[in-house]
Amino acid sequence: MTEAHRMTEAHRMTEAMRERNPRGHGSRLREEILAAATDLLEETGSEQAVTLRAVARRVGISAPSIYAHFPDREAIVGAIIDSAFSDFNAAIYAATEGVGPADPLGRLHAGCMAYVRFAADRPERYRLLFERRATEPTGTPVPSVRTESFGWLVAALQECVDAGISTSEDAARDATVIWTALHGYATLHSLIPGFPWPDSAVMLDRIVSGSGQVRD
Repeated sequence: MTEAHRMTEAHRMTEAMRERNPRGHGSRLREEILAAATDLLEETGSEQAVTLRAVARRVGISAPSIYAHFPDREAIVGAIIDSAFSDFNAAIYAATEGVGPADPLGRLHAGCMAYVRFAADRPERYRLLFERRATEPTGTPVPSVRTESFGWLVAALQECVDAGISTSEDAARDATVIWTALHGYATLHSLIPGFPWPDSAVMLDRIVSGSGQVRD
């Protein structure tokens, strides 16, 4: 028996031993594939570790079985990115949930702090959010989950403007400045941990107050 035949037979045996999903539960296998790919990325810190063969081996299926759920490796990585953005958005919403509408600046600060904490606590996932070179063709629509957090930031700054707390005349422009500063701080803080960084709350206050044109 050739090596190729042995590998094919091994795949068949693996799939036979694996508990089959009940009819109508194909989505469960899709989630298992995505979870396995995410684990590979989290464990290795490298997107290159996410291959069809590695994912299939971890789930206990043959690599061709993945094609029923994802057309290629890029689709799997894209799904991981969407999932990461979903977690990122949820972290921001959770941090601002307890801050009432009477305190728009407090909401803005809380959301920005959640941004920095997410980057510090889940660095591999954070890098996927903004530091992966896009592979989709130019003009391909961006999934709304990937722009949701920026939309929140613009709205949060606009609430400060409406409350007379910020003098910004263009919330989208100044939210972009805040976002750029947050990303720069979060990235450098991770890359140069030995630098004598000021307290995060102090940094965020400077970023929000300066970039958001908050009144003294």
